[in-house]
Amino acid sequence: MKLEEYLKMLQARYEAYFDTSPDYSILGRTVDLYARCHVRSEKFFLSRKATLGAWETNEYCLVEGHQAGLGAAKVQDFTAFLVNAANELVKPHEEHMSSVISGILVSEQGVDPEAIRIGTRFKHDRSFWFGIRGWYSVRLLLVDLSSGQVYASPKGKEVMKSYLPKQVV
Repeated sequence: MKLEEYLKMLQARYEAYFDTSPDYSILGRTVDLYARCHVRSEKFFLSRKATLGAWETNEYCLVEGHQAGLGAAKVQDFTAFLVNAANELVKPHEEHMSSVISGILVSEQGVDPEAIRIGTRFKHDRSFWFGIRGWYSVRLLLVDLSSGQVYASPKGKEVMKSYLPKQVV
């Protein structure tokens, strides 16, 4: 599968639940595909005017494709970018419950074993006000289009099957 086909397939999958933007710029870096899902839930008492509480959950997906193979340096650079992007995207407030930032690195030419080791061990979480104002988690997925494999960080394993290149959903 080619990179352009994979990006189109991902965008089609995202569009049912996410707002998508191709070639999105964040922190001076352009990602091939950006997707954002914002869900707000409220609890009421008798009528909508009497709100007992509200909470918001967000998910952000940042997809970056490469024609060449992925090496350890590219993965380390992307993980540092994801941490900075999380600090930029997540704005905690009293109704913020959780946010998930998914970073997806796609390669047409394979992934270096050292890059896989770094990617599968990547972890980054943060809570705000001891969890009272919510938390965020960053997950990383490395997609190798040449072999059809997906490698994921521990949090990324939750959604790993959704990113398989040849899967029909």
